[in-house]
Amino acid sequence: MTSNQPLDASLWDDAIPAGEDFYHHVNARWLAANPVPAEYPMWGAYIELDHNNKDLTRRLLEEAAAKGEAGDAIGRLVGNYYAAGMDEAAIAAAGAEPLRPYLDRIATIETAEDLRAFALDMHKAGIGPFFGTGVEADFEDSSVYLAYVGQGGLGLPERGYYVDEDERSVVLRGAYEAHVATQLRNLGADPDAAVASAAAILAFEHRLAVASLSRLQARDPKVTMNRFEVETLDATAPGIRLGTFLREVGITGATASVDNPGFFLTLDAALSDTPVETLRDVLRWHMVRQCASALAPAFENENFAFYGRILGGQQEQQPRWKRIVGTTSTDIGEAVAQLFVRVTFPPEAKARVEQLVDHLLAAMERAIRANVWMTEATREQALTKLAGFSYKIGYPAEWRDYSGLRLDRTSYLANRLEASAFEMRRQLAQLDKPMDPGEWAMPAHVVNAYYHPLRNEIVFPAGILQPPFFYADADDAVNYGGIGTVIGHEITHGFDDTGSRFDAEGALRDWWTEDDRTEFERRANVIVEQFNGYQVVDDVHVNGKLTLGENIADLGGLTISLDAMHEAGDDGAPLIDGLAPDQRFFLAYATMWRMGYTDAASRMLANVDTHSPSRYRVNGPLANTPAFAAAFGVPDGAAMALPADQRAKVW
Repeated sequence: MTSNQPLDASLWDDAIPAGEDFYHHVNARWLAANPVPAEYPMWGAYIELDHNNKDLTRRLLEEAAAKGEAGDAIGRLVGNYYAAGMDEAAIAAAGAEPLRPYLDRIATIETAEDLRAFALDMHKAGIGPFFGTGVEADFEDSSVYLAYVGQGGLGLPERGYYVDEDERSVVLRGAYEAHVATQLRNLGADPDAAVASAAAILAFEHRLAVASLSRLQARDPKVTMNRFEVETLDATAPGIRLGTFLREVGITGATASVDNPGFFLTLDAALSDTPVETLRDVLRWHMVRQCASALAPAFENENFAFYGRILGGQQEQQPRWKRIVGTTSTDIGEAVAQLFVRVTFPPEAKARVEQLVDHLLAAMERAIRANVWMTEATREQALTKLAGFSYKIGYPAEWRDYSGLRLDRTSYLANRLEASAFEMRRQLAQLDKPMDPGEWAMPAHVVNAYYHPLRNEIVFPAGILQPPFFYADADDAVNYGGIGTVIGHEITHGFDDTGSRFDAEGALRDWWTEDDRTEFERRANVIVEQFNGYQVVDDVHVNGKLTLGENIADLGGLTISLDAMHEAGDDGAPLIDGLAPDQRFFLAYATMWRMGYTDAASRMLANVDTHSPSRYRVNGPLANTPAFAAAFGVPDGAAMALPADQRAKVW
């Protein structure tokens, strides 16, 4: 039971009082009528929109594939990629052969130099086996680019999966070890040897995990942004000769940022004292893990059995066309987006969203000026930062140049590897150029939005600027409650616990007075404690510290979007279907976040996702919002009306 209406009263459940659980008051009937499909770990508003976007993208890719050489350059590129990915017979017949050149080379590794040479070539292809490299704006000077080097080498999502000793974690590690053994057998290993190799691989990864930052620690830019002279990094990891390695990859700058220097000391030691036979197995496992979705069914199905079913709670694989649409969007996303926006995002829609953004930025300015706990010195810096915000709506002014990328219909895996290597070359080439202010961090057809702290910009792709987030012909209350709160959310990210550490130029700089930062953290801790109390599933609770930035942004986005609507005069608009503008605002907000989860997905997301479950993205902010209680007549003491001395308010 779905609805294309912005607000559908038939889906609301009056048996659940709005003042006790507004999320389920609005969404319980929809959730009951829309269980999570077997092919998904979760199902709700934005995934439903993503499904619809993928369906349209599928038609566009099929048309491009059918045209073949008769299409334009972008059409041929995406058409060849999609056709190769959809050629199940050829992929099945190839078995593991597309990996053969890599497996044969791994088999010849005997020395540390052999290992280093192979890892170097993999980094150049964008699939580094032990750590990651990439290029982004410099965290001290965003007008230029900087190389970033990050911890890696783990097949499980986060270090906690390796080090936690609760029963569920132990069982999951056993399932992971069995999965590794199965994939090694699929590569041709003897069954007993595969079991022994899997145990050794898990032990190797455990060693790296112990030295890795947790997902929570990795949120802190003060921890992860560490500038080093590249020439000094050989001493950090003398076996790898890290500085020389980065030079050989193609990193040309004098400096680089290393997220976790201690990790590289551990990695260096592990590579030095681990038997070469185990290191060969680690590399085999890495290659099959990275490439399983582009290999024969035995590999892809086993990959899904662990990562999809056990970790994510999916019961079935998505149909192949969805999987290939997904990887096409991952590997050559801006090429796909060019086809998408031609048919989905008219200029008048872009103009209305731009108007909303301007109103939300003005509302944030009012919030900063009215802030009662911030001193004038910090307030002036905050206003300077806000004035430096830029925004992008819909799609890039200039599309990415793919003219150097050659894809054909011979091998799906070859196309994926070539696209990865092309992206790595593109990033490395940026190191010698000024920062491109027009660059996008995600394709224009995805259902997402972001704030980029190094660029001090907010970005809203065309993919999310559709119902139920944005209705081009709906009343303003619905759009302020929907996409307006998303816009406000991204603006507030510039002033959350992480974004607030960057200044107007995108530089990592402390622009706060000591007292103001202390007060900010005190107020933020109220949110931490509130969300720590929310139960996800069984004995799992929301991690208030991990989700803090998103929770601050949810509350701030809701607050400034409501203010923007009031400032525009829409709070005095006539009733629609008996509902006042504030009521329609909050109903649209709750509708937008409806989402059902499998239990497995809920547990995994609680460990790795910086977002709270949708139920608490609604109820948490609203319980802190007096205007919500007033709009729905929620009495003092109700769950959705926290007492004044318990309410969280940062922005």
